[in-house]
Amino acid sequence: MILFGYCTVKVVLANIKRGGILLCQIAVGSMYQFSVPRGFTDGFIGWCKQVIATCLTAFLQTTILYLGLMSFDTHPILALGICLSANEVPRVAQVFGLDTATHVNMTSVSSAVSMGSRAVKLVAKH
Repeated sequence: MILFGYCTVKVVLANIKRGGILLCQIAVGSMYQFSVPRGFTDGFIGWCKQVIATCLTAFLQTTILYLGLMSFDTHPILALGICLSANEVPRVAQVFGLDTATHVNMTSVSSAVSMGSRAVKLVAKH
């Protein structure tokens, strides 16, 4: 029961952290979109991959934990293994190129910010 509690708390706290990261990524994503017409797509593509990885990891972790808790009545040892494997989803996603950690590409961020500030100045003039 202690391991089930540990798995549940760890997955819930990880999903809360991922929710905060996702909110920050949504806020930053609009800045990357300003640099796409200029040809700087690396930052935007990396941002898209990171959002997909964050959502996929949260979904898979919650689903695997739920399946483990559902199968606890019939197969307790198998359920324990399933619940413990839910904590390994971010590591497996990282192996396949879906990194859930936040990385910043300063070149694309600076070009996106400068393009955004120019767009705001242009709109303010008219």
